[in-house]
Amino acid sequence: MSSDQPLPAPTKKPMDPLNRVKKADAAYHSLRRSILLGHIESGDLLLEQRIAEQLNCSQGTVREAFLRLEQDGLVMRRGYRGTVVSTTSLQEVAQMVEIRLQIECEGIFRAVTNLDKTALDTLYAITEEMDEAIRIPDYYRCSELDRQFHMALFRHCGLPALEPVLNRCTLHIHRFTYWNAEDQSPEMSFGDQHRAILQVLQAGDPDAAVACVKAHIAKVIQTWAPHIGQEMQHMHTRSF
Repeated sequence: MSSDQPLPAPTKKPMDPLNRVKKADAAYHSLRRSILLGHIESGDLLLEQRIAEQLNCSQGTVREAFLRLEQDGLVMRRGYRGTVVSTTSLQEVAQMVEIRLQIECEGIFRAVTNLDKTALDTLYAITEEMDEAIRIPDYYRCSELDRQFHMALFRHCGLPALEPVLNRCTLHIHRFTYWNAEDQSPEMSFGDQHRAILQVLQAGDPDAAVACVKAHIAKVIQTWAPHIGQEMQHMHTRSF
């Protein structure tokens, strides 16, 4: 889409008008949903006034949403030239998977001994929400719950400074694994995959827990974005 076309083509799914009380949050999630699911594409120009009309909110509300999306790395604000949807390249996302694996596996190893019943109950509750989200299916909700699960688990490893790094990596990986997900067959074992991780964690074996998380991430990439795995293989063949 060229830069003079600020909104998706008619074949794209439009953003729904907002009807929630907290319109700032709703605007943010509406735009983030559109970006993650490919309704708005990399390089698209986002106009405050047009989006405010679509969402039935003020331009100030849209501007606040843009600021949060910029913190996510999903848009770039260019002053008077406007705001555009950012691009995450295949090379970048392959690096992010590597970073995620390194950070999350270290976190899982540490978290095994720190998970009490309250923490496990919270994580199991998230997997039940996953079952409902995939049944609908609501892939944006699936994406949000997936990050919520992995971040909630990581918070028990005692590495708080790395949380925003892991969150950013996971979010941008989802730009590839959830893009066009609505046109694919639903993965009905979504909640079960995460419950399997919890079951291994409850067994108290750190090495088995790390292996389980690695296998989970590898399966997601192979199922939804195999080209990421191919790029990672190419990356490993290069020497510097």
